[in-house]
Amino acid sequence: MSARRPDLAELDFANFARQFDRCLRQDKVIAFSRWRDIVEAVPPGLKDFFWRVVEAHLSPAAETRLRGLRDWRDFHGEVLDTRFRRPSAERPQFRTPKQEFDSYSAIFWRFGSTDARFDQRFGRLVLLALRKESSTIANRGKGSYDDLVVVMRRTGRFRELASFPICTEPGAQYSQRASGGDARYKGVKFSKADGVDINKDGIKDAGRLTEGTYQYFEKKGGFLGDRAFQVKSTQVAERDTDGDGRFTQDDKSRIDPSGAGTSMYIHRGGADNVLEPNTWSAGCQTIPKNRYPTFLKAVGTPGAFYYVLVNAAS
Repeated sequence: MSARRPDLAELDFANFARQFDRCLRQDKVIAFSRWRDIVEAVPPGLKDFFWRVVEAHLSPAAETRLRGLRDWRDFHGEVLDTRFRRPSAERPQFRTPKQEFDSYSAIFWRFGSTDARFDQRFGRLVLLALRKESSTIANRGKGSYDDLVVVMRRTGRFRELASFPICTEPGAQYSQRASGGDARYKGVKFSKADGVDINKDGIKDAGRLTEGTYQYFEKKGGFLGDRAFQVKSTQVAERDTDGDGRFTQDDKSRIDPSGAGTSMYIHRGGADNVLEPNTWSAGCQTIPKNRYPTFLKAVGTPGAFYYVLVNAAS
């Protein structure tokens, strides 16, 4: 029997996911039309996030049951597709704060390390960054705040979430290639050369963090006159060895396992000026200075926190 199609404003993604899992594990006769009506109530812009919550809550026992139900093959296909595809960096219009929190929590859970998941589960502060691929030469080499960072914390039944623009890639103003002679960098105002020459061609290669999980701590003394955060273990970087402004498979020997050291901080960047932002990033994770005080307030003063960086779908 088909149930009333729910009002999207009432739709609790996580509650649906738990009910879905429970029905499958208890081997009950599932009202297929009811679940279909709920799924169809979710608009296209939220579908991917909705399925991520379902996938994150699906227990091994429930998935085994789901795999064996012929009528549910499409549902199982959606779960598998969600598990292996990358999330979007675009921000949808969530209808409730809980939908937003549960959606980003599901992405953090899928891509975070075991230790990061532990902190998330027990309500500690965690950060999720979704990187949108962009050129280091963009905005005349000053970078762009086109990535997203989400600050999340859960205390009992209360959920806190704040999101901010962030830059996770270096600007070409810090590339040695911008110092002269490379036509691709025309219009870039060179600031200083930053990077590591990993392919031994005499040119420092710009770098960015590889996607993954990083544990950050308060940086003693701050950075650029404000609070900042730094890791304590060596970070792995990608290097733009061919100098085209992008980090692709065409870059030879592009993985730099140790050259970055612990130098890729989270810190305050330049203003998020619509006409010409300046990220102040040579590979660090930077938040616009006009948003940074609010970011620091959302982070608070934790002893440490996990930061999960994910390359979003292009």
